[in-house]
Amino acid sequence: MSGPSSDPSGEPSEAASGEPTPPQGTPGADVPAWDPGPTQTGPGYEQQSGFGQQPGYGQQPGYGQQGYGQQSGYGQTGYGQQPGYGQPAGYGQQPGHGQPGYGAPGGFGGFGAAQAPKPGVVPLRPLGLGEILDGALQYIRAHPRVVLGASAVVAVISQVVQVVLQLLFTSSATDLGGSPDLAQVTGLVAGIGLAGLLGIVVTVVAAAVLTGVLMVVISRSVLGAPVDAGEVWRAARPRVGGVLGVAVLVALINLGILAVALLPGTLLLALDTATGVVVIVIGVLAAIAVLVWINVMLLLAPPAYVLEGVGVVESLRRSWSLVTGRFWPVFGIQLLGGLITFAIALVITLPFQALGGALGYAAGSSGGPTATATTLPVLLIVAVGSIIATTLTTPFQSGVTGLLYVDQRMRREGFDIELQRSVAGGR
Repeated sequence: MSGPSSDPSGEPSEAASGEPTPPQGTPGADVPAWDPGPTQTGPGYEQQSGFGQQPGYGQQPGYGQQGYGQQSGYGQTGYGQQPGYGQPAGYGQQPGHGQPGYGAPGGFGGFGAAQAPKPGVVPLRPLGLGEILDGALQYIRAHPRVVLGASAVVAVISQVVQVVLQLLFTSSATDLGGSPDLAQVTGLVAGIGLAGLLGIVVTVVAAAVLTGVLMVVISRSVLGAPVDAGEVWRAARPRVGGVLGVAVLVALINLGILAVALLPGTLLLALDTATGVVVIVIGVLAAIAVLVWINVMLLLAPPAYVLEGVGVVESLRRSWSLVTGRFWPVFGIQLLGGLITFAIALVITLPFQALGGALGYAAGSSGGPTATATTLPVLLIVAVGSIIATTLTTPFQSGVTGLLYVDQRMRREGFDIELQRSVAGGR
């Protein structure tokens, strides 16, 4: 907070006016915005720019106007009510870092019995494993119509498109007799491959739309702000294309790493098959390790892109910066969330897949050796199971990722203080 002599509003800065600078770890104007979509306005909220853009220093509440250093120092409407920063009672005495602030008597950030405020689904302080997993469930329970409704709409559209694609491109499967010729088999394989490729494209686009919506809901839920479906969509819609760009860029990075890992072994196959195979296996194992590392480091790019208003490439840099030094906790929590999601999805989809398989087997027994897995009834049954599983599990996994992003910002940037200011100013 040293350097410029005045803030954007024209008020003297702390450095110019002789006021004390904020305590170490307090976020300043360089802390990226929170939720760039239009939200409420008023004290502690920046008009048309969401939570956390400003108040920064000198706004209501903040440092310099009715807060930091004025009247009683650390704020009458800011971080500490009487006594404030610089009074005889000293920094952090009754209450410590504020009312509203870190919440309870006992000092700053967990000294003694201090507890952080919890206006929404998680407390506004660095989070533990249980709090992240619980928060990922609580935001769904708090806003089921918006969260599950958006997830269901996206899942239905995605599955319907995929069913249509499979019917169109694999219809030749039902024409295969007991001795299909090469052209029929080739056509079937090509159709399945094309349907799968287009299905992946549809899935990626659907995931981008849903990610944009869910990240905005998470940002509201952390602060306990109202969640309106129309407002959420207006905030998320401008960011959907960029989320898709983030996903495509990460996919290209993954493909590039895999290509580099396989290239030496592929070239060696022409000279020595055995050596080439060994090199390919080593390359695949090395690629898996690198891909895991890269994808964890870039995991927080989608929430950074949606909530900070940065560009696609900058969101990758933001994720890398936030995860650096915290790889194993982020990897472990995301992996655990993924295992929970996979287990729930498996339990939901298995009965539908078994029913579809039984129906296909019965049709095959009565109608000859045809590819009954591509008939409409079987596809619809499997699709229903996928829709239910996706609707219930995708919000949870997105919640884990979103809260990991929040946690890393609070740990690395003191963003919990900024969020507390927003909550305090909005009340």
